[in-house]
Amino acid sequence: MEPGGSSGRAGIRVATPTDAAAIRSVQARTWLATYPNAELGITRDGLRRYLEGENGEKIAERITRTRRRIEAHAAEPGRGADLVAVLSGSVVGFTAPFVESSGRRRVGALYVLPSAQGSGIGHRLLERNLAWHGDEQDVYLAVAAYNERAKGFYARHGFVFTGQHGDDELAIDGVVMPELEMVSRAARRRAARRPVRPEE
Repeated sequence: MEPGGSSGRAGIRVATPTDAAAIRSVQARTWLATYPNAELGITRDGLRRYLEGENGEKIAERITRTRRRIEAHAAEPGRGADLVAVLSGSVVGFTAPFVESSGRRRVGALYVLPSAQGSGIGHRLLERNLAWHGDEQDVYLAVAAYNERAKGFYARHGFVFTGQHGDDELAIDGVVMPELEMVSRAARRRAARRPVRPEE
């Protein structure tokens, strides 16, 4: 883990199966703060039911799925990874890069608690995510079409829109959450990391 995980600056480390409940909590809390949209009819309560069930009955299943994903990535580290940001002993963010069965690389999940946003944690998680992928292939993601903050964040990190819809679109109480696809081009990442020679 990077220095500072206990106080001040968040540390980033590889997730373990025991982090599954905290990761699920970060995702749920971030969704509930980010994705309600009155114009589309996506409500906070609808999101809560999607994530947790009417009475919390989905929570244990989601924790189990997260734990199994962490275990699968640990067993096959070339297929995916799970990284958590820890501040004062608590998980405040996570990211989960992976490779699709087709070979296409994906950012996967990247969430930071609203209370920890704006502190650079998302930037550092995305850097670690892209470092995991390396510089040889393009890396794709899907972002909610109305999440202006996320779109700006990814654009600042070199992602561009492909003109396609995201393929992770899901329905909340029958309302589709629209997504847009973005890509980080490998050639651009390589150029950004290339040392500048004195004559340049």
